[in-house]
Amino acid sequence: MPDSVLIFDTTMRDGEQTPGVSFTVNEKKNTAEQLAKLGVDVIEAGMPIVSRGEEKAIREIVKLGLDTEICALTRTNQNEIDLAIDCGVDRVHIFIATSDLHLKEKLRITREQALNSAFEAVKYAKEHGLKVEFSAEDATRSDLNFLKEIYGEVDRAGVDVINIPDTVGCTTPRAYAYLTKQLIEVVKGDTIVSVHTHNDFGLAVANSLAAVEVGAKQVHVTVNGIGERAGNASLEEIVMSLVALYGVKTNIKTEYIFETSKLIENLSGMKIPPNQPIVGENAFRHESGIHAHAVLVNPRTYEPITPDIIGRKRSRQDITLSSIVIGKHTGRHSLKAKLDSYGYIYTGEQLEEIMKRVKKLGDKGKQVTDVELQAIADDIIGRVSMKEQYLKLKELVVVTGLNITPTATVRIEVGGEEKLVSDLGVGPVDAACNALQKAVKAFGEISLVEYNLEAITGGTEALGIVTVKVRDKKGRMYTARAANEDIVSASVQALVNAVNRILASHGNTKNG
Repeated sequence: MPDSVLIFDTTMRDGEQTPGVSFTVNEKKNTAEQLAKLGVDVIEAGMPIVSRGEEKAIREIVKLGLDTEICALTRTNQNEIDLAIDCGVDRVHIFIATSDLHLKEKLRITREQALNSAFEAVKYAKEHGLKVEFSAEDATRSDLNFLKEIYGEVDRAGVDVINIPDTVGCTTPRAYAYLTKQLIEVVKGDTIVSVHTHNDFGLAVANSLAAVEVGAKQVHVTVNGIGERAGNASLEEIVMSLVALYGVKTNIKTEYIFETSKLIENLSGMKIPPNQPIVGENAFRHESGIHAHAVLVNPRTYEPITPDIIGRKRSRQDITLSSIVIGKHTGRHSLKAKLDSYGYIYTGEQLEEIMKRVKKLGDKGKQVTDVELQAIADDIIGRVSMKEQYLKLKELVVVTGLNITPTATVRIEVGGEEKLVSDLGVGPVDAACNALQKAVKAFGEISLVEYNLEAITGGTEALGIVTVKVRDKKGRMYTARAANEDIVSASVQALVNAVNRILASHGNTKNG
């Protein structure tokens, strides 16, 4: 096994391919800064040819001057490589499919054509001074002899890193270890062998670790394991397994893992399951009486690692924190301490907005529970930044009652233009959502695909969380949330948040 392993983060590229996930330019910049703080070795910022917004985000990330390599993904296409070069990235990640299935059905080229294309692309990129990583897409379903041939050719062209993608997550640890070992023997000793796994059978982390066991020196990961279909190998599981189980070094500052996980949870809109390893809510919780008693005596009795190693706080270790009651008299220091204990990353502006929401609930005679506070924080922090809020809800009026057809009127502003629209619905929420969708259609076609309402506390004034999934006219999905004790307001705000994500990701307000 290697003494150390490099961490290649593809949260902003492969992670963003999760259905319903789309990061704005500012969100990508914030994510890049956090990943650099965490200590990842390479940030795959995106694929510049995908869209102008993607290209802009990569350029902006490069300008940050972060102490980590910035990488762009391209196909074996000279124009795409030129665009990556123009973006100023440190590394280019070039790929071409190599399985007969992909060659025949997708690319419609021969093995020989794929081989030549890969060699010429790597050679061209190296001639232009870039660090080059090459991936044979669908490697685990490719002919082994052909894989050896193509990786040998790109190595001859001067490649720095060869990456072995398990594109549809269909291999097993033993098979992936065998494949990795075979390919390590093909390339020069100073060529780094990297692995990229998907979680279709729940084996992404196991497969990556199996490859490291036989000599892979770089692993592709995403924060929280997000990614298309069942996701990718998760950064937190890979890193903590390497550090705690294998004793292998990484450059990751593990104390920032939890806050990084929370940031991606908020920006992606994808809630971390309670039972998710390392970062899940239940990862360091104990209900069994025997377990709880033992943990109080010594946490190591039922925990493989302590929460502080990833930047989590245990409330029993901080009595002052657990005794803080959040309400209308709460000060900024107390609120900040609570938010920090949950691992939130926020701006001063967002802290002020959370404070206003807390005091608004407090003025109604309520003490804000931890669950409610987290819902409010998720709502505020999960919205796009003020700079990127192209759509503003100026007015919302809903009329409903017995034997009255629910009617809603909304007035919105997008880029200085206003639109006033009314619509009907089967209830006040439906009417309000219909009116907003109708108003937004003047600026860009969207459709509501999923709507979910969750009441997180009891009573008629329960704080409700609304999660929506919307589709733009190109079929791309976006997820957004909002929390409010008024479910009509929460519903409309969630839709507003979703539309702002669409407009911000497109980079303008006219061509939704």
